[in-house]
Amino acid sequence: MKYWIAAVLITAGFASPLGAAIMLHQVEDFSGVHDWSGGDPNPNPPVILADSGPLGGGDPALRVTSNGGSGPGGKLLIFNNGSWTGNHSAAGVTRITLALRNTGSTTLSFRLAFHGLGGWFATPAAPLAPFTGWVTREFDTRPSALINVAGSDAAATMAAVSQMRILHSSAADFRGAQVAGSFMVDSIQAVPEPSTATLLGLAGAGCFFRKRFVE
Repeated sequence: MKYWIAAVLITAGFASPLGAAIMLHQVEDFSGVHDWSGGDPNPNPPVILADSGPLGGGDPALRVTSNGGSGPGGKLLIFNNGSWTGNHSAAGVTRITLALRNTGSTTLSFRLAFHGLGGWFATPAAPLAPFTGWVTREFDTRPSALINVAGSDAAATMAAVSQMRILHSSAADFRGAQVAGSFMVDSIQAVPEPSTATLLGLAGAGCFFRKRFVE
């Protein structure tokens, strides 16, 4: 199913080619070559593990590991300088969802961080307890929702993202925190804000079911 969805997105023009700027509805499923890095040198580079994604057999995912030291590889962080860069605002991307699994022994605080013309901005943290199964986390990437960690203009950054990061840090930051830990990530998706029509439809459905329940 995962590969069928990816094929449909590519055919529809929603899957961003490697190294190209972000596009609405693009999906990173780690089924082929990817452009995520943990930095160089890094004794614990991110690695794709077969059959380890949310769907089990045939579903790959990316494992990220850190040793907690003060040198390279000490922070739980990966970054992208290619397919997740560009003008997020013009592409209509207001949220990014990730499938995450904390495979370490420490509660992790996941954030996305963005660098662009306006400096560094990060999302609020999404905590994830250790030894959990796969969960989906949604990050609001609208400029108004981001935290200024070393920047001046969130709108300018999201209109010209030069790097996107996935990291652990309990404090709002773009550099990540030193920790000995690991996590798995899969199915990174660029999604739009729900349309007014969709929200009205959901509200109407809620009223309908509430009315049926009262009756």
